[in-house]
Amino acid sequence: MGKKDVDVVDITLRMLKATSYRWSDFSLWVDGNLFHVKEIEGLGRIALKGKTCLCSTTLSIFQDSAIVLDGEIYNLESRCKSEGLFSLIKVREPSKIKNLDGNYAFAIMHDNSVILVRDPVGIRPLYIASDDRGHAFATEQKALLAASFREIKSLKPGYLNIIDGSGLLEYEAYNLSEELRTLQPFTGSSQEIASILLKTLRCSIMKMVKGRDVGVLFSGGLDSSILVKILDDLGIEPELLCVGLPMSKDVLRAKRVAELLGLHVNIRELDEEEIKEALPHIIQIIERRAPLDVSISAPLYFALEVAKERKLSRILVGQGADEIFAGYKRYERIVEKGGYKLLREELLKDFSQLHERNLERDYNVYLANSVEPVYPYLDTAVIKCAFRIPIEEKLKKEVTGYSRKHILRVAAKLLGMPEEVINMPKLAIQYGSGVWKIVRRVLKGMRH
Repeated sequence: MGKKDVDVVDITLRMLKATSYRWSDFSLWVDGNLFHVKEIEGLGRIALKGKTCLCSTTLSIFQDSAIVLDGEIYNLESRCKSEGLFSLIKVREPSKIKNLDGNYAFAIMHDNSVILVRDPVGIRPLYIASDDRGHAFATEQKALLAASFREIKSLKPGYLNIIDGSGLLEYEAYNLSEELRTLQPFTGSSQEIASILLKTLRCSIMKMVKGRDVGVLFSGGLDSSILVKILDDLGIEPELLCVGLPMSKDVLRAKRVAELLGLHVNIRELDEEEIKEALPHIIQIIERRAPLDVSISAPLYFALEVAKERKLSRILVGQGADEIFAGYKRYERIVEKGGYKLLREELLKDFSQLHERNLERDYNVYLANSVEPVYPYLDTAVIKCAFRIPIEEKLKKEVTGYSRKHILRVAAKLLGMPEEVINMPKLAIQYGSGVWKIVRRVLKGMRH
């Protein structure tokens, strides 16, 4: 939304060009008028000027409002999602957002105002920028930077922002992290609790997949193996995708676990030269340069290239399981230092920061390859279930040491998975795929 005498269409064109690698045709809603454009160059040939502009490939119109939805809302019918979203928040009541089940970011332009909403986990990114020209928003920071915006902030998960004549107003709609603190823990045996978890996870997968062809990012680790086993039990045969250097631990493990589960895995073996060649593009996509971020994104980028080649539009990922089920080695040190109470606080903190640390970075890689991520472990129902599980069932102290993600291992046994799969050690993706040393060396050379 522009201020007086500001041409927002020109600003929009600059933002579009910065993200042209993922656009084809798109629609524009300019001061209440709808335009369809086949290519970005075509926008320059249309004599448009305006004070308000909304642009997307998924723009839809309801009455006199324009709505853009990025993501999925499972409890709104597809044919009336626009009407449902508009009716939910036309009264500008933030608490209505709590009723939405899904992962989403959406914008509604109505009566010279814009309403922006982001899901309570923060799976879908949404950025806002303001200066003396007005206010702008986008799913990628690079779009705003291309339009010379500098003060860019990420919309907080579960928040509703309103841009109108009085400026930018921010409201908390749903604080999921605070709700998690109030949940009462489950009682019962490990097997009973794991059974509840599996039922919740199974329902989430059914809701998210809906019989469509899907792939799974598969390294043979516990998290992705459980997803694959549930899909198989549901009669859904996913395509398993794994990337890594030849003889890397991820490649070897994925082959072995797929064999034990009686499934086929598609392996893409990487070489050092193609990793080096792709790194500048990956850095541009993720908008970060830290070695850890780049080394995590590199194998994801190549895996999604395979998904795109195989015409898979949706990929299931085990993201979030480490944070909500205590999968990191450092959690053992936290328990030794401050006990299980301190560990619970650490899990809540890590969950609340997940969107900043990982999800926003990873989503850019999915966008670049036109693939939708599906996060069963980050479904709201699964998250609430996870934080009702007693903390001792997540990090179990045993005679031989700690069993991290213990409740997931119990769940895997209930699924009938082989002991070798359940207890097979797993490295983080940057190490298991073998790309860490290559990325670190290349980035060091780029700085000199």
